[in-house]
Amino acid sequence: MTIIAKGAEMNGSMDVEGNVRVDGTVHGDVKATEGVEVGKTGRIVGSSIESKTAVIHGYVESHLIVSQHILLGGKSTLVGDLNTKTLVIEEGAVFHGNSAMMDEPAGSNQVSQAGRANKTDQANQTDEADGGNGGDGGDDAASDTGESKYPYGR
Repeated sequence: MTIIAKGAEMNGSMDVEGNVRVDGTVHGDVKATEGVEVGKTGRIVGSSIESKTAVIHGYVESHLIVSQHILLGGKSTLVGDLNTKTLVIEEGAVFHGNSAMMDEPAGSNQVSQAGRANKTDQANQTDEADGGNGGDGGDDAASDTGESKYPYGR
């Protein structure tokens, strides 16, 4: 585990094998193969943070790309957008940005979105061809793929 201790200040990007804990200040991007943890006294200001997991208890001003899980602790502040599979925001946390939930690891997200968009286009074309019944008869392309056309569980 790499530790940036309280009172330490680092300028520049870091690429860590394993986990990193920041209790001091980092001005730059952070990339870790496992996890990033920002303690209560920790600050990261950069353009991106990439890892499998992130636990934030301090201040972060950056875009987070976290393939598995993000926890924003009750005294944390995040200024920036995030992409993750699972997000937990504790009461008292401050979050200024946008969140996007993903099913796949960060690198494959663009490919799967393009695939979903293509299936939606196919479903719309089929719907137009069968008279615009909205798929109520079960004959549209979305039902053939086993995917719901109602993304929120209708």
